[in-house]
Amino acid sequence: MESSELDSENHPETSTEPGIHLNGSRNGRIEEFEDDEEEIQMSSQEVLEALQRAWINEKFAPDVLPYEEALVEMVMIQLVHMEENLATANKNDLLYIVHRMEVERIRFIVASYLRCRLQKLETYASHVLNVESSRPRNLKRLSEAEHKFARDFHDSVETHFHELVTRHMPQNHQDDERARRVVPNLNTHVFARARQDVGEYSLGGGEHSVNIRVGAVHLFRYRDIEALVIEGKLELI
Repeated sequence: MESSELDSENHPETSTEPGIHLNGSRNGRIEEFEDDEEEIQMSSQEVLEALQRAWINEKFAPDVLPYEEALVEMVMIQLVHMEENLATANKNDLLYIVHRMEVERIRFIVASYLRCRLQKLETYASHVLNVESSRPRNLKRLSEAEHKFARDFHDSVETHFHELVTRHMPQNHQDDERARRVVPNLNTHVFARARQDVGEYSLGGGEHSVNIRVGAVHLFRYRDIEALVIEGKLELI
């Protein structure tokens, strides 16, 4: 996955080398810090490739995956920077058109990633909120905005459902929300490609095992490999 950016110096329209350079980077690399100890460097292309993987994984995973907040924030900041450069470029230049198309492509990926997550929240709002409340703080999968959206959406649906249906039902059935809850089918089968060697991996509660090697494509039951997808060892395709 490649990206483009106009040179932010005096002549943005004359840039000939494609590539996003995120703000605060040195030599085209992005620096992140975890626990103020381990420094992780990612090039702009690697960031965009990581975001695209998160997008594809989210599209094919039946359940909501952890929100990639750092990736989205870095790309959104850079999109603003790229838009500023494009504003000063010659709009009749072919290079301007190429960069504009690249900006729109990146915007589409970000928007599609967020839209996919919102669709899952709308479909499984009650289930997602219930499971999310039981997760430790460091394992939460929703952003604060997504959690608020899911809560507001769930409350609105429940209020509407109560006004139209439940208040007309027998009293002993009015509070049976769990019977109405829609849950994702974690037994759905998905295609996954190994991004690294995993070795022998147990499936179906230890009944079977498979040797997962880097680059290999397998058909798995999603429930069995969700942890590997979250860890980045597998990617859905």
